[in-house]
Order: sequence, then structure tokens, then C-alpha cells
Amino acid sequence: MADYGEYIGIFSIDHLIYIFGLIVVAAVFFSNISRVKAWRRTITAVILIIILLQQILLYGFYYFIVGEEIGFDASEALPLHISRINSLLGILYLLTRNAEVFRVLALFALFAWLSFLYPSQVYGVTHPIGISFFVNHVVTLLLPFYGMTAYGKEIKTGDSLKVLPWFVVYLAVAYAANMLTGGNYFYLRDRPVFQGISDTAYIVASILFAYVLFKAGEMMYKKVRPLLE
Repeated sequence: MADYGEYIGIFSIDHLIYIFGLIVVAAVFFSNISRVKAWRRTITAVILIIILLQQILLYGFYYFIVGEEIGFDASEALPLHISRINSLLGILYLLTRNAEVFRVLALFALFAWLSFLYPSQVYGVTHPIGISFFVNHVVTLLLPFYGMTAYGKEIKTGDSLKVLPWFVVYLAVAYAANMLTGGNYFYLRDRPVFQGISDTAYIVASILFAYVLFKAGEMMYKKVRPLLE
């Protein structure tokens, strides 16, 4: 794996800046629910532009900076981290307002809470990938609530089971990509936890954990949605 700089530590200055930034953006959003509804077309366009700029920053770094030194780095540059999948889902949802896309987006977004609160292999606030991380995760974390507020979307009982097969497919693709490229997509190779167990056990544990996470998220979204009406 290529070395692009130093990673931040949990509750380091950079990490605290990320957390504070998320709190500020979330506070502005949740304190202006009526304005969000009234200006949803403009806000949707702005969010789309922000996601596209974040994508340009991310892949521009890999193409122009990393590519100049080592060429295309398939172990890092593919859109196969779950946060990058969420960016693509966010673009697709904002363009289509599709309920099924929203369901997957909202539940996959729960993983962003984990990586935001416990950063693993995350760069600092002055690093292009660090800036991309922050923008990506803030948008990913708040976009489900925006969909509920602006377009009346909802997560229903049983949606966790409907989304779980999509997670299994994603996990299989990430595992295969890691085998082919030597990458660490979904942190399946260089794991933040349970490093000593087998791949099979870790994958099974990941699927079980995803279901528990999705079920908890399903209940959380159902409780929060009435507050956004």
C-alpha cells in the first residue's frame, strides 16, 4: 500500500476539528428544518455540487499527485470503500429520489458514524484525502435526514433485512478487489479490530454486525423522522 502521509489519532486535534465541523453543520441543518423544506431544490443542487467537487478532489489527488509518482494505484483509488459507495448512492438518490436507493444509502451511512468516531487510516485536515473524508462523511451522515426532511422519505420496519443482501454483495466485491489489488477495502486486510481471526470468521462477524447496525439504525430513523416533519 502506498504511503500518502501520516494518519490521525483518535481525539487528536484533526479528529476534534472533524467532529466540531460535523456538529456545526448538523446544528445549522436541524435548526432550519422549515427553511430546508422551502429551499430544497436549491439545497439539493448545492449538495450535488459539493459531492461532485469532493469526488474531483479525491480522484484528482490519485490521478495527478499519486499517479505522477507510482501510476494508477488500484489498491487505494477504486471507489470501493463504503464511504465512496455512499457518495455514488448520494448522487443517484438526489438525481432520482428513488426510495430503494434511499433505503440502501440511509443504512450504509451508519458505517460512516463508526469511521467518523473511530478514525482508521484517516488523514488530517490539511491533506486532500482528509478534506475529502470530512466532506464525504458529513454529507453521508446528514443526507438520510435531508431525504426525510426535504422529500418525506422514511425507513420502514424490515428495511434492514432488505438492505443486508446488498451489503453482502458489497463485501464480496471488496474482498475480491483486495485479493486482486492488495488493497484494504472495507478494512478487510488491515483491520481496526479482531486482527487475529480468520478471514471467514471476520466476514461472518461483519455480516452479523451489519445486520445489528442496520436494525438499530432502522429504529433510530423511525424515531427521528416525526421530528423532521
